[in-house]
Amino acid sequence: MPTPFYESIITGLQGLYQRAWDSHGMLVLDLAPANLVAVVDRLKTGFGFALFLDVTAIDYPERVPRFDVVYHFLCPAHMQRVRLKLPVDEQDAEVATLVQHYGSARYM
Repeated sequence: MPTPFYESIITGLQGLYQRAWDSHGMLVLDLAPANLVAVVDRLKTGFGFALFLDVTAIDYPERVPRFDVVYHFLCPAHMQRVRLKLPVDEQDAEVATLVQHYGSARYM
C-alpha cells in the first residue's frame, strides 16, 4: 500500500512518468529518458531525495528497447527510497547526466 509520502510524489510528478508502482515497499517510476532530469530535479528539491544511491542497467537482448537504466535515490527525512526505470534503445544508448544535481553521479 502506497504511503502518503509516495502518493504526494505520484501526484507531484503527474505527467512526467508513464507508470508508478510499488516494488517491495519502494516506489518505482517508469519514465521516458527525456524526463529524467525534470523528475530528478523535483525529487531532490521538492521531496528531499538528497542521496543518489546508485545507477545500473539491465539488458534484455530480445526486447526493444533493449536496455533499462535504473536509478535509486533516498529521502533521509522519510527514510524512503525511489527507483526510476528508463527504457533505452540499443541504437541510442545515452541518458542525461545527473552531475548537476548530485556530485557523486560523476563517479557512477
